[in-house]
Amino acid sequence: MMILGFLFLLLAVWYWIRNRDRKGGKISALLMAVVGLTIIGFTHADNVDKQRAAESSSIASSKKAKSESISESKSESRDQAMDDATYTALAKNLTSQMASDSTLNGFKIAYKGSQFYVTVPNSVAAMTDNEQREVYGSVISLLESHNANAPVSFYDQNNNPVARMTLSGGVKLYK
Repeated sequence: MMILGFLFLLLAVWYWIRNRDRKGGKISALLMAVVGLTIIGFTHADNVDKQRAAESSSIASSKKAKSESISESKSESRDQAMDDATYTALAKNLTSQMASDSTLNGFKIAYKGSQFYVTVPNSVAAMTDNEQREVYGSVISLLESHNANAPVSFYDQNNNPVARMTLSGGVKLYK
């Protein structure tokens, strides 16, 4: 539509130059110029209205997305807090159960910062690598059987890291 307005303006200029001497030709050229400018003005106003509508729509959708994001993060933080409390209680419960079992006595499980920390007795730290992997794998399986999906790290009695759970669920020993 804007092109049509410019064509009217070009036609008006050409008609003005061609009919300089005639009064009727000048008036016709002037009318074509007015029509061309009117078309250009209405087209520009329509484009500005569309742009403003798009901007307001964009602002409204970004505000909606931001409010949804805030509500999701609040619900995720509530879920995380509930998981933290659940996992902390699970760690305390398993530690007390292990203390009553003669073969698992000395293991202590704690949950801090979205991770389980397992303190192992010195007798386990002195075992062979395969035996250690088997024992640590059993602890990981025990935690997973209680739907505890968090990383697990193993420490000796002096708080030195001895092993950790791998992404695949295996055990990586530190030596």
